[in-house]
Amino acid sequence: MMITHSSEILPRIGLGMAALGRPGYINLNRGAVIGSTPESRTVEAMKQRSDNVMTLAMSLLQPLPWFDCARSYGLSEKFVGEYLRENCVGKDDVYVSSKWGYTYVADWNVE
Repeated sequence: MMITHSSEILPRIGLGMAALGRPGYINLNRGAVIGSTPESRTVEAMKQRSDNVMTLAMSLLQPLPWFDCARSYGLSEKFVGEYLRENCVGKDDVYVSSKWGYTYVADWNVE
C-alpha cells in the first residue's frame, strides 16, 4: 500500500537510519548488536553495517526503497549519500527523506 503526498506516491514503509547512523540510539544489548570492541564501533564499521542493511533494503523495499535520515541520526545522511553514489543509485530509484533544525552534537560518543 502506498500513501500519496504532494502528488508523489511514497512507500508506506521505509528504513529508518537512526540506529545505523548513530550507535547511541541502540540502548539495549548494544554489545550484542554492534559488538563490544572498539573496532566494532568505529565509523567505518558502522558504515559497513549500514551499507549491508541498505543493500538488503534495496531488494526488499519495492517498488522503490525509502531511507529516512536526519542530522540527529548521527552520520545517517552521510552513509546514505555515500551508499547511493557508490552504488550508482539514481534519484528516480529511491526515496530519501530527512529533517532539519538540529545539530548533531554527540561526536560519535555512544555512552
